Parts: sequence; structure tokens; C-alpha cells
Amino acid sequence: MTQYVSFTSPNRQQGVARTLLLAGLIVLVGILAAGAGSYFYFMRAGSGSAEAAEQPPPKPTFVKVEPMTVNLDGGSRVLYIGLSLAVANPATADTLIAHMPEVRNRMLITLSDQSADELTSAAGKRAIAKSLRKTLRAAYREDGKPVAIDRVLFTDFIVQ
Repeated sequence: MTQYVSFTSPNRQQGVARTLLLAGLIVLVGILAAGAGSYFYFMRAGSGSAEAAEQPPPKPTFVKVEPMTVNLDGGSRVLYIGLSLAVANPATADTLIAHMPEVRNRMLITLSDQSADELTSAAGKRAIAKSLRKTLRAAYREDGKPVAIDRVLFTDFIVQ
């Protein structure tokens, strides 16, 4: 008679079941660890942006330049202009205020070279704002750095 050996003995089946159960638990623990890591990563990233959102943005700093009247190129027309300068910080504002006569002089020289036709269009106003920003950013002392002027904002602008 022939004897058959069973490879599915009760002990072998229990060993396979334990191995599968152990592998399943390892996979489950790995998934839970990845989920927990993702949760803490995104919660921490979210809390940083929440803190940034809670802080109010810094108050803008402006330097008002009193209105002035300038004879335009050609001599028969004038420009009445007033503006504010948006600056990077209060220290820059203090520098500009301390040097206001020079600020106004630079503006006068820059504006007096313009023609009335150039200044009446929106593109002309943008161009003169850019030119004034460049002129006014130059250092006010020989050993000084350029002044951080972010924008030139017109408050009065009349060409006659």
C-alpha cells in the first residue's frame, strides 16, 4: 500500500496562518505609521500658515510730498502735482523727510523736462512715476545707500 504524506498538517496550517497574521499586522502598523506621519506633517505645516495668517501685515509707510507747481518743457504750460511715496520702512521715511528740500529739488528738475502732451496720458503718468521713483531712490549722502522707495502715488495731478 502507498502512504501519502499530507503537507497540510494542522501544525503547518497554524504556522502559515501565524505568518500571514504577522505579515498583516506589520503592514497595518506601517500604514498607521505613515498616516500618523502625514497627519503631523500637514498639521504642523498648517499651523505655521495659520500663525502667519493671524499676524497682521505690517502697516504701510508713506511720505507725503506737499503739492508743487512746475513749469513744463516749452514754458507755456504748468503741472500742479502732489504725491506720496510708499517706502519700505519708517527709517526710510525719516531719511526722506530730513532731506525733503532735496527731494523736492529732484522732483522739480525731473518734471520740468517733461512736455504736457507726455503727461496727459495714463502711460505718460506711469512713465513719470517710474522716472521719479528712480530719481528719488538715489542716495542722499555720498556714503549712503539708495533709498527704498516702493511706489510713487499721485495725490494731485493737473496739467494746465
